[in-house]
Amino acid sequence: MNIGDHIQFISTGCRGLVVNVTRHEGSQGRATEFVHVLCGPDADGAGGGEVTAFPRLALELSAEIL
Repeated sequence: MNIGDHIQFISTGCRGLVVNVTRHEGSQGRATEFVHVLCGPDADGAGGGEVTAFPRLALELSAEIL
């Protein structure tokens, strides 16, 4: 997933826009990438307009690029 990608969460149908990707160095040289997503409202219409960071692997398993 790259900046500018539109995504949709498989389980909820909620959509988002990838706005940033960061890499954080962890212990013992292990790095974790985080994908920052501007999320739309959920199925109930609540929320939206907030940027949330997800670990890349978790996001790749739970969302698809549109």
